[in-house]
Amino acid sequence: MVTSSVTLLLAGAAYVTYDLITFRQAMSRDLMILADIIGNNSTAALAFDDQQAGAATLASLRAQEHIASACLYGKEGRLFAAYAPGEPSPRPLPPRDGCRRSDRGHLAVSRPIVFDGEPIGTIYISSDLDEFYGRLRRYASIGVLVILASSLVGWVLSVQLQRVISRPILHLVQAAKTVSERTDYAVRAVKQSEDEVGLLVDGFNEMLAQIEKRDAALTRMSNNLNQLYRLSTAMQEPLSLRDQLTRVLEAARQVVAVDRFYIWAVLPGETRLAALAGAGFSEEEWKDFDRVEIPLVEAGAMGKAYAEGAPLVFTEAIPLPSELRLRPPYSEIRAIRTKSFIVLPMIARGRRVGLFTADNKWSRQPILPQTVDLLQIFASHAAVAVENARLFREIEEKGHQLEVASKHKSQFLANMSHELRTPLNAILGYTELILDNIYGEVSAKIRDVLERVQKSGRHLLGLINDVLDLSKIEAGQLTVSLNDYSFKEVVYAVVTAVEPLVAEKKLRLSVSLAPDLPVGRGDERRITQVLLNLVGNAIKFTDAGEIMVRVTSANGAFLVSVADTGPGISEADQQKIFEEFHQVDSSATRTKGGTGLGLAIAKRIIEMHGGRIKVESAPGKGSTFSVMLPTRVTVSETS
Repeated sequence: MVTSSVTLLLAGAAYVTYDLITFRQAMSRDLMILADIIGNNSTAALAFDDQQAGAATLASLRAQEHIASACLYGKEGRLFAAYAPGEPSPRPLPPRDGCRRSDRGHLAVSRPIVFDGEPIGTIYISSDLDEFYGRLRRYASIGVLVILASSLVGWVLSVQLQRVISRPILHLVQAAKTVSERTDYAVRAVKQSEDEVGLLVDGFNEMLAQIEKRDAALTRMSNNLNQLYRLSTAMQEPLSLRDQLTRVLEAARQVVAVDRFYIWAVLPGETRLAALAGAGFSEEEWKDFDRVEIPLVEAGAMGKAYAEGAPLVFTEAIPLPSELRLRPPYSEIRAIRTKSFIVLPMIARGRRVGLFTADNKWSRQPILPQTVDLLQIFASHAAVAVENARLFREIEEKGHQLEVASKHKSQFLANMSHELRTPLNAILGYTELILDNIYGEVSAKIRDVLERVQKSGRHLLGLINDVLDLSKIEAGQLTVSLNDYSFKEVVYAVVTAVEPLVAEKKLRLSVSLAPDLPVGRGDERRITQVLLNLVGNAIKFTDAGEIMVRVTSANGAFLVSVADTGPGISEADQQKIFEEFHQVDSSATRTKGGTGLGLAIAKRIIEMHGGRIKVESAPGKGSTFSVMLPTRVTVSETS
């Protein structure tokens, strides 16, 4: 309305301005014409110098109420006659400019008076602008009235139009605000007219309907995803196969509007089907499935779906063909009889493991295509559960077989080690007796051979002992005997045993023992075996340099380190060296002997004492084996 008023006001102002300018120009023309007429009538008076006649001629201007003054000037510019209404005697006006009133509100003209082609005088006439200003006032009054009238009409029209346009739009805005605040897409705007605003309301409501439909679809999809997530989580719990399948079916019932679900598993041999789990059945109905096995060749639609690996859907509009119906006696199972059902093959890791079936026996509603797609997901979960159960059974059986084989192997190794060690001890014993000249003097040549036999025999005995220890560990027969011992004596015993080897390779052996080592409790023989293995390995793999043995105690534990200046061990081999039968150099051309059992046995013994062993090494920088061994070992730690 304001815009219309301003437009109207500007248009009126332009019209009034144009009219006033035109009126003023018309006044100027009329005044000039009047001046020409008075000048022509005053020619005789000026020619005969008759001032009285000139004054009479000017007095004729009384008929023109708007004339304010008039003057006649002679040829020399002197005042000849004057006219000034309202004054008792016309006061003489100054030449030229004196005829023009200096105050605002007047219009003055001057015209020459010509007689026989020569100017004989001049006439000046001044007119007031009362008529002009009166016209201006009338226009102003009319403009005010027009603005007031147009404002009133505009207000009346706006009130009427508000009902037609503003109210529906405000209602539409309120509906949109309600939808935004409540996230309720069921809200609808009320249509109040059939015009463009009505079309806008229809479009808005249609948009809300589409949003509501998609929101409902997204909500269903979100619920389905939540159910699938919960189902996936539940499938990871250690439940029985039947419990897992029941969870799958219950989850499917919450997502899909189907009356009943049941799962058939293919028995070993892949010739028969057996019902594993179901949902939506009464106890009486499920009894019909209990212990029922159907041959695949006689399973009708189920056999076809399993053989082709593709889903089959049957409804009243798509009936089951007669050749795919069950044959007696299986057709007598009342719980299976239905006209609207779906059969989905359960496939896990590319292998068919069973069938996922569902029906609408009670509602008789057709199964929709989107329902089939969703049931495929649940069939996949069920297939995974069945396949996992099969794999778990196989793993359990294989594990049991491996456990039996491992026990047999350990028993065999223990028996063979015992059988090998007995004659070997006899060989070593007789060799030592011969070397001690018990059976007479032995020549130097024979002594050298016997010493080699003795060395090789002891090496073989060590290998047999390692194998025997490993077999005892695997069989759980290796035990530790707990007694008090001195770690200093353990170190000195090891040093005494390896001194010949150190001297033979011309190495340096340094020992650092803390002076305040406490008395330990553990299996002294096994701890000596561990330290002897570590020092022996250091000597075996070090060709030049030094072997350093350091023992301290802190926080109730012995801290033992054996360092060498050997070739070092790569990072990739540092964890493998503690595995059975593993050596850094496992090639056929290796120069160092051994079975690869020493560190594995040492690690087991240390762990049986509640300790830890680790290695720090780098190629070309030697190796340091560190052992943490509790000072006082208890029975619980050895277990």
